[in-house]
Amino acid sequence: MRFIGIVLLAAIVLGLAILGVNGILSYWDTDFIPGEAFPDAWTGPDSWSEWRDIVIVFTALFWLLAGIVFVAVAIALFLLISVTRKVMKENAVPAIDSLKASLDNVKGTTEFAGETVASPIIRVYSVFKGVRTGLGAVSSVGDRIKSRKRGK
Repeated sequence: MRFIGIVLLAAIVLGLAILGVNGILSYWDTDFIPGEAFPDAWTGPDSWSEWRDIVIVFTALFWLLAGIVFVAVAIALFLLISVTRKVMKENAVPAIDSLKASLDNVKGTTEFAGETVASPIIRVYSVFKGVRTGLGAVSSVGDRIKSRKRGK
């Protein structure tokens, strides 16, 4: 397929080159291939009006090709959008729902761990801190009494 495209492109470039050279030579009233050499053959344009007609034809062909390419790109874009919507509906939405369920599960596990593990530890530490503070208060009472008796 690529070979055919290269051959077609080479033929187009060669044809345009021959027309260009013939156009340049026609400025001096000569032809690339004289018409007398091949009487029934097509020769290059002899006047600017013929060149104009050729350019109009090539311009129309290029616009036609551009229109075909535009329609093909528009169809491809439409198909791409429809496939993307289908993939989003069939794959992304369930994946997002599954992710939400997993996050809810993690949240529940965290709350459970906080209530069953952290709360008892906090209670034990609070009791320990309270007992320590109480013992500190009781032991400092004796120091306060001793310091009052000394007169300080």
